Amino acid sequence: MDKPAALLINPPVYDFSLYDLFHKPLGLMRIGRWLVEAGYLVTLVDALDIDDEPSQAALGAPRRKNNGTGKFFRQPAPFPADGSMIKRRYSRYGILSESFAHRIAGRKPDIVLITSGMTYWYPGVAEAVRTVRREHPGVPVVVGGVYAALLPEHCEKTAGPDYVVAEKPWDKLKTILSAHSLPVPRGEPSKKALLTPEVWRGAGVLRLNEGCPLRCDYCASSLLHPGFHPGNGEESFGVLRELVEACGISAAAFYDDALLHKKSESLKPFLERVIESDLDISFFLPNAVHLGLLDRDTAVLMRRAGFKEVRLGYESSSVPFHEDHDSKVGAGDFEAAVGVLLDAGFKGGEIIAYILAGMPGQFAEEVEESVRLVSAQGIRASIAEYSPVPGTALWKRSVETSRFPIEDEPLYQNNSVMAFRWSGFGLEDLQRLKDLSRKLSVDYR
Repeated sequence: MDKPAALLINPPVYDFSLYDLFHKPLGLMRIGRWLVEAGYLVTLVDALDIDDEPSQAALGAPRRKNNGTGKFFRQPAPFPADGSMIKRRYSRYGILSESFAHRIAGRKPDIVLITSGMTYWYPGVAEAVRTVRREHPGVPVVVGGVYAALLPEHCEKTAGPDYVVAEKPWDKLKTILSAHSLPVPRGEPSKKALLTPEVWRGAGVLRLNEGCPLRCDYCASSLLHPGFHPGNGEESFGVLRELVEACGISAAAFYDDALLHKKSESLKPFLERVIESDLDISFFLPNAVHLGLLDRDTAVLMRRAGFKEVRLGYESSSVPFHEDHDSKVGAGDFEAAVGVLLDAGFKGGEIIAYILAGMPGQFAEEVEESVRLVSAQGIRASIAEYSPVPGTALWKRSVETSRFPIEDEPLYQNNSVMAFRWSGFGLEDLQRLKDLSRKLSVDYR
């Protein structure tokens, strides 16, 4: 008897900019492994595959780094809304549409699962659904991921899949499989991912813990992963070793929202196993860590295990900012975190502090003060432009404050739009602050 076939799709991305800072479809790959273990024949079409030969022939090879990061294929695309106030180029990132369609057409699936990222990336999800409909009419199409979870009604109406998986995703997916007389896997997906070389070429990603105990009003972590569930260090080390042995990765990034919480249960045992092993891996933190939980012992373990940089979720030097938005940085926490990292052997250029910019009602002076304070510590400041997220505590105020219709059109939720520009913080201010951040950081690289 033939195995049931599942087609997984990582869609193209439409945005003003996109850089591969360890951008991997981890959730989709975990589902793929879950289905394989239940007896499915699983294949993947990755629209962000940087080794697609037809795309390289037409567009040239994207510039990449040895740690698995770099650029994607890019083609100019029209902005599908009013872009008169947006002074940036819009593009489609990913393999050629013809190559994307050809890959999808070459499969014969019983079900198609499409992942989604940012809410404002929905045009790529819609393209993937249209392509599947054209190549495989009648096959059920399921969309999950961040966009589906945060804006399920918009996803259903605009992208047009048969099913949108939002709340209780594993229960919903099991119900869908059963409704189409397909095998239903047991339990939930483990931390192990489908070992598809084109995804894990050069670098892997890990998530030790699920969720975050904090409730920052600008963050969607609690919406996507309710509660906080610490991971198992030994189990996570097994996931890493498998990625190294099967795919030859030499770098790995953590996708955790709260890597340092309950660190004695998850992160520290993981780091100790890495140090004891023969694995030669470089670790990175694109999501940043809560600096108030960073102690010297942990910093030393991170350095010994192979961390090449540490990113800190500082957000602002303003005390009122943290009182209003997150309550996660106390007096002296930032300076103490930098101190333990430097003492552990990290250099200034290997320590990066994120600073949030473009928040509703925020003054440019606040961001400039934060940039200068970070640089005065001898480390690098990185400006993170605020993106309004539906369902967060700050969403209502964002809708009321924005000069764009962010509630009606997710495209305007893109941080590149700077939806909260005003007389106290305009586009020119943002560019000036980015230039200042680069200028002050140049000596610490």
